[in-house]
Amino acid sequence: MSSFDTVSIPVDQIQYDSQGLVPAIVQDYLDGTVLMMAWMNRESLQKTLATGRTWFWSRSRQQLWPKGETSRHVQHVKSLRYDCDSDALLIGVEQVGDIACHRGERSCFHQVDGQIIPPPADTISQVFAVICDRQAHPSSSSYTCQLLAAGDNKILKKIG
Repeated sequence: MSSFDTVSIPVDQIQYDSQGLVPAIVQDYLDGTVLMMAWMNRESLQKTLATGRTWFWSRSRQQLWPKGETSRHVQHVKSLRYDCDSDALLIGVEQVGDIACHRGERSCFHQVDGQIIPPPADTISQVFAVICDRQAHPSSSSYTCQLLAAGDNKILKKIG
C-alpha cells in the first residue's frame, strides 16, 4: 500500500453492486471540490491502493483505466475512505494539471441547467500562488517579500 493517509480499506468487505462496481467520488484534497464520480471494481481499488494513483473501471470500454492515461491529468491519492454502508468510496486527490473532466474542466460538475459555470474560488491555492510569485519576483514594497526575507521565525510568529 502507498503512504497516503488512509484507513484500512477492506477490499473484500466493500459492498459492490450486482456488476461488481462501487461508486467512487473524487475530490480535491485541499479544498474539497468534488472533481468527478467514477466506478471502481475490486481490481481497480486494489491498483489504486497499491500505486497511490486512481484507477477506475470503464463501463463503456469494459476495462480498467488509470486516470490521466492519455491526458496526463493523473490523480495522486491523498486519502481514501468508504461510507457507513461500505457501498461508496470517497477519494481525496492531488489533481495534476487541475483538470479532472474529459471535457477540459476542473470538475465534471461544471454545469447548471446546461450552462457552464465558473468553478468556486480556491482561496488557499490563490494565496499560495501569490506567495510563490512574491518569492520568485521580490519587491521591497511587498510585505510578503519582507516576511519571506526575514525567515521562518518571523513568518511563524506572524501566522500564529
